[in-house]
Amino acid sequence: MDYREVLAKVSLFSQMNASDLKRIAALVRARVYQEGDIIIQEGSVDRRLFIITHGNVEVVKNLGSKKEIPVGSFGPLSYFGEMALIDDEVRSASVVAKEKTQVLTLDHLELLDEIKRYPDMAVELLQMLSRRIRLIEKTLINTLGSFLPVCANCRKIRDKDGVWTSMEKYISDHSDTEFSHGICPHCAAILYPNAKSIND
Repeated sequence: MDYREVLAKVSLFSQMNASDLKRIAALVRARVYQEGDIIIQEGSVDRRLFIITHGNVEVVKNLGSKKEIPVGSFGPLSYFGEMALIDDEVRSASVVAKEKTQVLTLDHLELLDEIKRYPDMAVELLQMLSRRIRLIEKTLINTLGSFLPVCANCRKIRDKDGVWTSMEKYISDHSDTEFSHGICPHCAAILYPNAKSIND
């Protein structure tokens, strides 16, 4: 396979000239994943960019847990993993092959060198990040609901079955958020007026 032809059709590399495409094609590494294989594991440290040549993948939060949430999917000539180029954080979601899938990978340092040569690549990455953030927002709305009935007194939330439950339980049941509890200075002053300030 001539990787130059593949890269030329991927939006991130489409503005490059033939010699630059040839140089990048020599840097990429190809790998094939079978259906169900985990390509990226949420929480892992991996700073590669992935480009799909054949097949399809699914992006999943909390893979394998009761709170598993499909976030999106990608097909041929799509790329993913670009967030690791911008920060040093661990992977925020898992990526799983939905069928036999071939990907090309490029190390983040090599890609950053190319971005310096082609600033338009940075614009493309920002646009892609914006689209994916919008997708995450849509997923959150679909998960938690865009309109939540909240009791004006106790702050419980009424779910779709009409059951009132605490806000903490509702959010924990519909996302991977966990809660810890404390008392803010305002409430501490009301509840414990004779106690020393918690800020002292």
